[in-house]
Amino acid sequence: MATEWQNALVIAMDDAHGAVPFRADVRVDGDRFVSVRPIENRAASAEASGASPADLAHDDITVVDATDLLLIPGLVNAHTHSWEILLRGTSDRVPLEIWTLLSYPPTGVAPAPPRIIYLRTMVAAIESLLGGVTTVLDDVGELPHQTIESIAQVFAAYDDVGLRATCTGTVVDVPMVDRLPFADEVLPAEVLAASRTSMPAPEVVQRDYFAFSDAARELAARHAGGTGRIRYAIAPSAPQRATDELLRRAAAVALQNGEVLHLHLLETKLQAELARTRYDGRTIVQHLDHLGILGESVTLAHGIWLTTGDLEVLARSGATVVHNPLSNLKLGSGVLPWRALHDAGVRVALGSDGASSNDSLRMLEVVKAAALLHTLTDPDYDEWPRVDEVLHAATVAGARAAGWADVAGRIAPGLKADFVVLDLTTTTNFTPLNDAARQLVFSEDGRSIRQVWVDGRLVVDDGRCTLIDADALLSEFRAEAARYLVDLPDWAALRDRYAPFVGEAYRRTWAADPSPHLPAGKDLP
Repeated sequence: MATEWQNALVIAMDDAHGAVPFRADVRVDGDRFVSVRPIENRAASAEASGASPADLAHDDITVVDATDLLLIPGLVNAHTHSWEILLRGTSDRVPLEIWTLLSYPPTGVAPAPPRIIYLRTMVAAIESLLGGVTTVLDDVGELPHQTIESIAQVFAAYDDVGLRATCTGTVVDVPMVDRLPFADEVLPAEVLAASRTSMPAPEVVQRDYFAFSDAARELAARHAGGTGRIRYAIAPSAPQRATDELLRRAAAVALQNGEVLHLHLLETKLQAELARTRYDGRTIVQHLDHLGILGESVTLAHGIWLTTGDLEVLARSGATVVHNPLSNLKLGSGVLPWRALHDAGVRVALGSDGASSNDSLRMLEVVKAAALLHTLTDPDYDEWPRVDEVLHAATVAGARAAGWADVAGRIAPGLKADFVVLDLTTTTNFTPLNDAARQLVFSEDGRSIRQVWVDGRLVVDDGRCTLIDADALLSEFRAEAARYLVDLPDWAALRDRYAPFVGEAYRRTWAADPSPHLPAGKDLP
């Protein structure tokens, strides 16, 4: 049966309206929007036919009086790591390279049991849905490595809760020490040798990874009743963590299968420093372009330390950069050049990053942070992020980044019915109602969310996930997480052992160029 939301306030993010709120009747039938009729059009139609608006309803349509409701496209979290749910709250504000030693320990971590993989993913999914997120690009981490059994649990959790998810297989084939600038100078010889000898040969890593990817892709296609709501994506972790051969092969496989190719890009100053000695005078972006990696299906997380030349390359390629303002703030990574990216024509989406680098997956926090952070980086207030740009990044651009362009991200006929219903009267967030778009960005904290729909299916109703027993699952996770994390002190000890060496590499990088960020427009020497 179809449902029509009558007289709703709508922020459609479609081509006709963008982020400008308007009143409309929105009809959903099955898993798609079938009509979005602005109120003036409805009145004109009724007048022409001699019928009242109520006469336009049919017996097979459920009519909802949406006068006090706001409908928006579901938010898209275009970069997150569900793995990190287990390590929420374990790190203070430290640089990424030191933070990684605990959140992604190089050794000493036993494979997580399948049930805890399912539960940790479910926790991430619940938090996402309750915050108005209907689609995620989950860059799935697994220690010591991914298996088809482990990613099966990720797929199952997202399927069961009703979320739309693109889940990656992540791979590296460069030893950890060779991803750190000044490694040969700051790390003990035995650490260098152990890291390099423990990493399997690149050809072995690639053989196993692409065999895994073939199986994961087939498995994802069988979920969600074959609707395609669960997808797999190729993800060489970052250029400095992957050989050129892995990058080339990953791009070719992603293109062949119509998948997202996901990488981290220039998240920190240390990564920019590493590029100085690795890519024959090219920046990382120029090197990716040289390899033929970049394209419209490429999603690049972070993109902070970019040059003007990099922006031109990215714009020409059609790739999407995902802004993660809160994790970048926590880890001191730098500030993405928002205005320069937009002026160059680069697509920009938004992400929360992981639950131990941000410690929250709430995208409304990300939206507000993206709107406010850049007021500190440019005194020209005409250049600060606009509300429509931020909402576009959180919906339309996010959907493209996650591989769902022309499927989700807007309220428009023919698109999947992924949307959020907010009550304009249940909190003070929209009181008084002056500008719904501005208040969504600056005032809304998630408490106004009444319902969340994915694929035309009600998945959140009045703060409860409708397809699962969230209370039972969260209780089970708390118990299982406590058992799994019994070795956390050992992980912390490992971090403390290596942190002084990594910290020295961090200090040397900043000593070489003490500027707080590399603004777009300043080319590398």
